[in-house]
Amino acid sequence: MNPSNVALAAAVLLCASAPGWAADADASSDEATVAASGSSTPNTRLEEVIVSARRREENAQNVPVPIAAVNGAALEQSGQYRLEDLNAQLPSTNVEFANPRQSSVAVRGLGNNPANDALESSVGVYLDNVYLGRASMANMDLIDIDQIALLRGPQGTLFGKNTTAGVLNITTRAPSFTPETEAEASVGNEGYYQLRASTTGAVVDDTLAGRLSVSRTYRDGYVDDIYDGRELDGSSRYALRGQLLWDPTQDFSLRLIGEHEEEHSDNGAAVMFNPGPNGGAKFYNAVAAAGGTVVYDPNYLETTIDGVQHMVVRQSGTSAEANWQLNDYKLTSITAWRSWAFLPTNDADSTNVNVLSNAGQEVHDQQFSQELRLASPGEAPLSYVVGLYYFYQQQNNILYTHYGPDPKAIVALGDGAPSFANGYYQTPQYLRTESGAAFGQLTWRPVESWEFAAGLRDTQEAKAMQVTRTNNDVSPAFAKTFAPYNSGLLTLDDNDVSALLSASYKFTPDVLAYASLARGAKAGGINLGTNSLYVSPEIADDAELGIKSSWLQRRLTANANLFWTQVKDYQATLLEPVGNTNTFVQVLTNIGKVRTRGVESEISAIPIDGLTLRLSASYDNATYLSYDNAPCSAEALAPKNAAQGSIICNLSGKPLVGAPTWIVNPGASWAHRSFASLTGTAEVDYAWRSKQYGSADDSEYALIPSYGLLNVRYGVGREFDGGKSWEVSLWSNNVLDKRYVTGGVTVASSLYDYYLYPGLPRTYGLTVHVKF
Repeated sequence: MNPSNVALAAAVLLCASAPGWAADADASSDEATVAASGSSTPNTRLEEVIVSARRREENAQNVPVPIAAVNGAALEQSGQYRLEDLNAQLPSTNVEFANPRQSSVAVRGLGNNPANDALESSVGVYLDNVYLGRASMANMDLIDIDQIALLRGPQGTLFGKNTTAGVLNITTRAPSFTPETEAEASVGNEGYYQLRASTTGAVVDDTLAGRLSVSRTYRDGYVDDIYDGRELDGSSRYALRGQLLWDPTQDFSLRLIGEHEEEHSDNGAAVMFNPGPNGGAKFYNAVAAAGGTVVYDPNYLETTIDGVQHMVVRQSGTSAEANWQLNDYKLTSITAWRSWAFLPTNDADSTNVNVLSNAGQEVHDQQFSQELRLASPGEAPLSYVVGLYYFYQQQNNILYTHYGPDPKAIVALGDGAPSFANGYYQTPQYLRTESGAAFGQLTWRPVESWEFAAGLRDTQEAKAMQVTRTNNDVSPAFAKTFAPYNSGLLTLDDNDVSALLSASYKFTPDVLAYASLARGAKAGGINLGTNSLYVSPEIADDAELGIKSSWLQRRLTANANLFWTQVKDYQATLLEPVGNTNTFVQVLTNIGKVRTRGVESEISAIPIDGLTLRLSASYDNATYLSYDNAPCSAEALAPKNAAQGSIICNLSGKPLVGAPTWIVNPGASWAHRSFASLTGTAEVDYAWRSKQYGSADDSEYALIPSYGLLNVRYGVGREFDGGKSWEVSLWSNNVLDKRYVTGGVTVASSLYDYYLYPGLPRTYGLTVHVKF
């Protein structure tokens, strides 16, 4: 796809995000319907998408913030349930996934910092109004979802935890007093199956309602290990969520949620993306000298490892959200606790010789949060939202490395000395974060068409860290290289201020223009390594200019906005070698300034009854303004036969890692009468993104080409009186069987090779959905 054609299409159509589509809530049953429900009448008007971006329920078209929202019915209709599937639904978004720990959510190029446990995400992820301390906590099956909303730009004057790039707000379906049960079963190739079910209804008439949701998902691996015939990167997940809604009076409600998710997978098996300079001769020769073989498959579907590759994730959470209506004021309290454990076993040398038999990071993470918020009447000329927020997180982690028994292989692959054979060292890490904030936002409407807002936030954050290291003293050389270490308890205190100023004007009730200036901040930290580096806070200054519009009695919505964000002391992770070995650890540091600027546009239209067309597009120029302490690429380290040195490179002026310049997501859905009182529903989605760098060193050898993924689905069903329905769907994702990657990592060592993590190949199957 030619970017100039994309730009022309975006400019002509104004491109708009409304991936969540449904019938108009006001429309009568004979003129509108939700395509995803399998009902018998085609939809004629676009849904009024209701969001709580400003802590009030509002039509998204009336909120002067760039927002994209997708409802749960649309996700189900498109057959998308993984966090990384949101790349096809949301503009300016790049969800990377390498394994359950190494995942990240980036917006406008900001936030590609997977797997650093001392680092909060630039994009805050919320689940049922509860901030998740790490993006990996959202790496679960998106089951029984009510809505997913993406707010772009710094968010802090209305949300609990501060963020610099945006907020991903995930809301699950709440209990209802109206009885309803849904069940769905899917089967497909690659051994895939998924079972999900939910039921809701009154426990005590008009006072207490409950909801129970369960899911089970399994998929075989799709990366062939040619060493022993295994299929890697498969996964097995299950989840259980129970809820109670106590609604004793019109002035009070309490929603209680308890959930548990568990995953057992062979994820994390990387494939060689590029053997590096000189045709990879040095790498291949080193592997051969070690007595092993390695595979380079341009289709990214083969590897060769001889060790165990397995990961376990266990996550639990509880929350209590209470709402009091105090005359026209609303008081909200949200109390939550979550735990997240990651237990990996990794063959870390990526070859079929036993060099690094197991290396990784075990994580045990617990968090507690409390939010208290007061909202004044929203219809008044002067309204406000004020709040207090407290967050506590404690981690007890272990970074570990086991060397194999083969001295020859260890030397040949550059991982250490012969005396390292059978060596083991571990680095226990303790990290504590305690954060408190006061925030508020004031809105003034002097006349009906004008609106002005000002917000302010002050965050006090304290962090403490302690790192120790021990080894099994397998040899004097090993004991010296990985000598015992104790950092003692290190502490860091931050005080960060965020602010917002915005103005909006309604030309008509359906056309809104807005402009805003905002500053967001993300706290500093202490690197969880034996170098114990202190990291400064990340400060983002942002400007937005946009327009939102609805036309033709809501048969067309068109939104567009310009954005500019500059981040000072951008926090990112680098790979640094351990001693003189070929083993690398991630180090958190500040890299200077980055800037991201561009245009986002979205369109959604119903040209004829029953047919909905959607298009979201973004152009993002994300650049390192100053990055003179960058890691060096393989081509910089290895001109001809130069030996590796302690080389620092300058990437100032180069693109950010994991930041495609163009993201274009067109889609269409069609609901039509079929035969014998049945309704047919068709869904087509295409997600295209331009090339991007897959490694932090911006190596041309890790440049991920542009790619597009085509997903199709067709279902036939029927709706009965009383809300009962059934639907049978045939579907295929990645129909064209494109090869792409979902996460990148560089192993630019003295061997100069690059490994990345492949995405799913073509999948297809059948789904049966019933509601009764």
